[in-house]
Amino acid sequence: MTCTYHFEELKIPGLGEGMLLYGKAELVANDERYPDEFRVEDIQIGDKWLPRAPRGGGGTFEQMLFSAIEKVLYDEKTVHGRQAAIEWGDFVEGNTPVIPVFKRRAGLAALVGAY
Repeated sequence: MTCTYHFEELKIPGLGEGMLLYGKAELVANDERYPDEFRVEDIQIGDKWLPRAPRGGGGTFEQMLFSAIEKVLYDEKTVHGRQAAIEWGDFVEGNTPVIPVFKRRAGLAALVGAY
């Protein structure tokens, strides 16, 4: 069971508006016994999939970025954390199809791919 959460202008705590991220996260059931809880399986920024950080922390910049985004998505005090939880709940209940709230802007893909 996988739900794709599209994010736009995701902010990393401590960096303010200095870094706004656009991409998607693959959400999966954390445990089959508790389908209401999700975990972040994969994160993609532009056309690059970020590697998961090692358990002990640290790692490459991309791995630390994965961890930072993951923390935002788990935190329901953030806009993206609340939205990811809502979209996961709708997905699990099957009441509505998952439609990303944040839509990609025209031309953004070309900008992201240029870097």
